[in-house]
Amino acid sequence: MDAHPPSPALLERIGRYRIVRPLSKGGMALVYEARRESLAGVAPRVAIKLILPEHKGSTTFKELFINEARLGASMQHQNLVGIQDFDCEGDTYFLVMEFVEGLTLRRIIGLCQKHRIGIPVGVIAELGRQACDGLHYAHSAKDERGRHLRLVHRDMKPSNIILNPHGVVKVLDFGISKGRLRKERVGSVKGTWGYMAPEQAQGQEVWPSADVFGLAVVLFEMAALRPMFQSKGKDEIKRLLADDHAARMAATLDPHYAPMIGPLVRALQRDPRGRYESAADFGRALSALLPDPITARDEVVRFFGNLEALDKGRAPLPLSSQVTAASVPHSLVAFPNTAGTGGAGRNRAGWFLTGAVSTVLVTMFVALGAVVLVLLYRDFVVQPIERVPPTPATRLHPRPVEEPAGPAGEGAPGENGAEAPRPAEPEPEPVEPAPAPRPEAVRVPVVRPKPPEPVVAPMPGPVPPVAAPAPAPAPAPAPPPVAEHGTLSISAVQRAEVYIAGQFVQYTPVSRDLIPGRYAVSIVAMDGRRRTFEVEVTAGSTIRRNWDFDRMEWR
Repeated sequence: MDAHPPSPALLERIGRYRIVRPLSKGGMALVYEARRESLAGVAPRVAIKLILPEHKGSTTFKELFINEARLGASMQHQNLVGIQDFDCEGDTYFLVMEFVEGLTLRRIIGLCQKHRIGIPVGVIAELGRQACDGLHYAHSAKDERGRHLRLVHRDMKPSNIILNPHGVVKVLDFGISKGRLRKERVGSVKGTWGYMAPEQAQGQEVWPSADVFGLAVVLFEMAALRPMFQSKGKDEIKRLLADDHAARMAATLDPHYAPMIGPLVRALQRDPRGRYESAADFGRALSALLPDPITARDEVVRFFGNLEALDKGRAPLPLSSQVTAASVPHSLVAFPNTAGTGGAGRNRAGWFLTGAVSTVLVTMFVALGAVVLVLLYRDFVVQPIERVPPTPATRLHPRPVEEPAGPAGEGAPGENGAEAPRPAEPEPEPVEPAPAPRPEAVRVPVVRPKPPEPVVAPMPGPVPPVAAPAPAPAPAPAPPPVAEHGTLSISAVQRAEVYIAGQFVQYTPVSRDLIPGRYAVSIVAMDGRRRTFEVEVTAGSTIRRNWDFDRMEWR
C-alpha cells in the first residue's frame, strides 16, 4: 500500500499501463488515456478509470466501481464501451476500457452553439437510434446463469454518449446503474438533475423506460441547442417533471425538427406507461425518420467531419459533394447488397449495362418509326413544305401542390418567419422540359388555271359615273403586350444551393424568369440545413425571398 499516492496530475504509471494524459473528470472518477505496454513495442491505446482520491476510502464508491466493472465485463455490444480489465494496485482500483476516439454529445452541442449551426434531423435520429440499440442490449442482459440483470443505466446525459469518426455511437459509464446484482436503499435518488425521469427524481422504482426518458431529453437538447431545464434548481425541476413540462417543451421545437416532435413527446411522458415500452420501440420510431442505415451513417460521418473541420479552422466539405437522403435517387438507394463490396460493384455494373442497352433499343425504335413516317408522307403529300417551329427554351414548369391546411399559406412567412410543422417529404423530382413538337408537313393543292372568258364589247350609250371607293376602316389598336413571365429572386445570409421545382438552379443569389404558376423552392445551406417553401408566380410579378439560416427567419 502506498503511503503517499501520487497526485492525479502527476500519475505516470499504474500496473502495466503507462499514463499518457488525463481525459475527463466526473463526480466520482478520473479517466486517463494510457498505453498497455506489451512485447516487441506493442502498446495499444486504452482508457483507464480511477476513483477520485477524495473518495478512495468510501465503501459506497468502491462498491459502485466494482459493480460497474462486473456489469461492463458481462456486456459486449458495438454501441457500449467495452471493459477490458479490472485490477488494483495498492488500495487503488482501476478499470481498463476500450479507448474511443471521438466527441461526446456534450462537446458536439457546445461546438454547434459556438459556430451557430444546427444539427440535422437525420443526424439526431441516427445517434438516438444507435444509443437505443446499446440501451436495449443492456436492459436485456443476463448473467452467466441466464438470469436477467434488470439493468437500468440511470445517467443518460450528453457527456455519457460519445460519437467516433466512423459514425458509431458508444454509451458509457454504468457507474450508478441499477440492477439485481446490487441492493440499495429504497427511496434513494441517483442520477443527474435535468436528465432524470419523473419517477427517478421522486426516488421511486425505475425501469428501462427511465432511460428512454433520459435519452429523449438529450435528443431534445441536440435539436434545441439548449438544456430542457436550463437554470433550474432541484425542487423546480421536480415540480416541472410532475407537471408534464418535458413533453410540452418537445412540442415547441422549431418546425425544422417537426418529424421528431411525435417520438420525443411520447418518450417524455410523465407516466412511464405512456412512453415507449422499451428502448427498442423508441429506436424503431427514430428509424422511421431515416432513409436507410447506410445513408444515415454516411450523413453522421459527414457531419462529424465538418464539425471537426470547423473546430480546427478548416473549411467544411461543400454540400454538392455530399450525398443526402433527398438527393439520392430512390432506384439506387433501394438496391440491397448482401454479398459485400463485390456484390455492390456488380449491382452497379448491371444497372449501368441494363440502362445502356435500353437506351440503344429505344433509340433504334424511334429511328425506325421516323423512317416509316417519312415514307408515308412522301406518298400522300403533294409538294410538301416543311414548317419547323423553333425549339422552345427550357422552362421550369410549376409543380402541382396541394393547398396548405391552415390559416396561413406554406410559402408566406408568418409573424416570426417560421413555417408550420409538416411531415418530411421527399425532394420533388426534376421536371423535364416539354418536348418540342414534331415537324408537320403541309399539303399544298395544285391550282389549275381557268380558261379565259370571252370579252363582250360594250354597248354604245352614255357612260355611267364611277362611284368613289369607300374608305378603308381604320385598323383596330393592337392590344398591349401581356407579360408571360414572373421574376423570382432567392437569396440567403449563408451561401446555399437553390432548387426550384426540384431542379438545381445555382448557388445564392438567384434570379429567374418563370412562367406563371405555383413552385416548390428549397434552399440548402452548406451545413445541411434546409428551408422549403412555396411561391405563387403571376405574370409580370417580382417575388423576392431572403432567408437567414443563423436566425432561422426571413429578412
